[in-house]
Amino acid sequence: MSDSLRILEDMGGPLGEVQLAELRTLYSGPGRHYHTLDHLAEMFRLGRPHGLTEAQALAIWYHDAIYEVPGDDNEARSAELASKRLLALGIDAETIAEVQQIILDTKHHLPTIDLSKLVLDLDLASLAAEPEAFDLNTQLIRREFACVPDEDFRLGRARFFETYLARERLYHSGAFAHLEAKARANLERALGRSE
Repeated sequence: MSDSLRILEDMGGPLGEVQLAELRTLYSGPGRHYHTLDHLAEMFRLGRPHGLTEAQALAIWYHDAIYEVPGDDNEARSAELASKRLLALGIDAETIAEVQQIILDTKHHLPTIDLSKLVLDLDLASLAAEPEAFDLNTQLIRREFACVPDEDFRLGRARFFETYLARERLYHSGAFAHLEAKARANLERALGRSE
């Protein structure tokens, strides 16, 4: 069993085998190259030392469950899927509402509730990867956007990076503040601004 699968197995929490099988299928789809089970496992690996709540762990599982390109409603559809599956498992309404809000907050990576902060930071931790890993991630994301012409992808990615660089901070929980400078350096380099 790979390290990723071992981590995911440990983080199943209240999810049953049916739900986990569905999620494994969704995250292993043919168009997935970056938003995969490995991405989830890395989020859990980084998040476990910070004491993920049940809502945060469930939000990680479902945050990219629906990932279609192009798609402007992936987060809303993922939140809806989470709600249906968790309701069927008997998860309480308050936790389901928290899970949904965390997932919705991943659309723009701006927290509207405190529980979102750590999950959003985990989702963006890869922005602070070593340059080679950052570049590989960009290549994997490009493969997910294969239907988008090169120039459109380049312009969209540049807009995405510019938007994030304009923010006062990229990481909100405090646990990942030490990644801020490295993430900004990667974004600047990707935009051709570094020396």
